Amino acid sequence: MKKKNSQKISLDDALQLAVAVHREGKPRLAAQHYEAILQVAPTHPDALHYMGVAQHQMGNHEGAVNLIERALQAAPGYVDARNNLGNVQKEMGRHADAEHSYRAVIAARPDFVLAHNNLGVVLRAQDRLDEAAAAYRRAIELSPQFAQGWINLGNVLKKTGDFNEALSAYRNAVLLSPDNPDIYRSLARALVSQQRHEEALEVYRQWEKIDPDNPVVQHHIAACQGAAAPGRASDSYVQTVFDRFADSFDEVLARLGYCAPAMCGELVAALLGDARHAGAAPALDVLDAGCGTGLCGPLLRPYARLLEGVDLSAGMLAKAGRRGGYDKLHEAELTAWLSGHPAAYDLVVSADTLCYFGALDAVIPAAGASLRAGGHLVFTLEETVEGAAAPQFLLHPHGRYSHTEAYVRAMLAAAGLEVRGLRRVTLRQEASKPVAGLLVGARKAG
Repeated sequence: MKKKNSQKISLDDALQLAVAVHREGKPRLAAQHYEAILQVAPTHPDALHYMGVAQHQMGNHEGAVNLIERALQAAPGYVDARNNLGNVQKEMGRHADAEHSYRAVIAARPDFVLAHNNLGVVLRAQDRLDEAAAAYRRAIELSPQFAQGWINLGNVLKKTGDFNEALSAYRNAVLLSPDNPDIYRSLARALVSQQRHEEALEVYRQWEKIDPDNPVVQHHIAACQGAAAPGRASDSYVQTVFDRFADSFDEVLARLGYCAPAMCGELVAALLGDARHAGAAPALDVLDAGCGTGLCGPLLRPYARLLEGVDLSAGMLAKAGRRGGYDKLHEAELTAWLSGHPAAYDLVVSADTLCYFGALDAVIPAAGASLRAGGHLVFTLEETVEGAAAPQFLLHPHGRYSHTEAYVRAMLAAAGLEVRGLRRVTLRQEASKPVAGLLVGARKAG
C-alpha cells in the first residue's frame, strides 16, 4: 500500500500566514492562527507577541500585557515586543509602566524614533513637561522629517508657555505634512490663545483648502472673521468636535479646573434642598441636557426617580453610559428633544452646553415648555464682559458663544421662567485665564 502524502506547514510559514491576515485588519482571525501556533510551541516569542497585539486590538488589554510579557520572558532582548508592551500600557493609562518599557527599548536601541516619541507622550501625561519636550526633541533629531514629533513638541511647548517655539514647531509640521488636519487645528488654536486672530483665520483658510466641507473649519472661520455669527453651532460641528474629544474630555477639563457640573449641583441643592440628606425617595423626572460624558449624573441621581441624558455626540454618550447612573440616554439635538417632550420633566440641568448656542430664543422656550408647573431649569453659559453696549451674544474665535446677563434674563422672562438664582462664576481656566460665566436657576410658574 502507498502512504497518502501529507503536507505539514512549518511554524515560520504558519506565522507568516497569521501576520498576513493580521495586516489585513483581521485581528480575531489572526488570533486563531497564533493560538494554533502556540498549541504546538507555547513559548514561541513572535506568536506570543503578535497574539498580545491582537488581543489589545480586540479590547483585552490585560490579556495583551500578559502575552507580551511571556514573549519577553522567552526572548528578553525582543525590542519590538517591549515597545508594543509600552504602547499597550500607555493606552491603559499605566504611564509609569509604559515609561519603564520605553526607556528599556531606548537603552537597547537608542535610535528608535517612535520609542522616544512615545516616551514623550507618557512623560507629558505625568506632567513632566520639560522631560517630555526633551524626548520629542530627541525623536526629531533622529528623524527631522517626523511630522508627528513636531506636532507633539508644539503641544508641550504651548503648555509650558513657549508659544513662539510652539508655533515654529507647528509650522515645521505643516511643511512636512500639509494634508494633516491635526496640525492646522493645533496651530490655529495656539494663535487664538495668543489673540492672533488674523493669523488663525489664515490657518483655517489653509485647512479649508484641503478639507472644504469640514464643519469645524467652517465654524471657526466664521468665529475668526468677526462677521455675523450663525445662530448656533451646527449639529455636524458639535458631533465632530465632541466625538473626537470624548476619550480625553474628563482628563482635559480636570486640568482646566472645570467646575460647571459641580456648580450646577450646588445650585440644584440650594433650590430644591440637598437630596443626599433629605431622607425622602427620589421623586423627580430629571433631564441632563447636553450630558456629555455624564459628569452631572452623580449629582442629579439623588433627586431622580427617572434620570435621562441627551447629547448630540455618540462618543460622549458612550462615555456617559460607561459611567452609569442614567435610566435612558438619547442621541438628539437639544432644542428638538425639549420641544418634543412637553411637560415631561421636573428638573432640567444644562452644564456648559448653551455656550454652543448664540440665539437663545428657541432653546430657552423649549426648555420651559418641557418643564412641568413648578419645575426648575439650571444652566451655565459664558458671559459677555465687553460692557453694556455689547450685543446679546458673541461668537468668539475659540468657537464658543458668550451672552449678556440682560439677554439671558429677557429670554427667561419671555419663556415664563422666574429667575431664582443668578451669579457670576469662573467656569474654568483657558490659556491661563479665567473663563467668566453665569450660573442660572429659574422656575416655571405653578
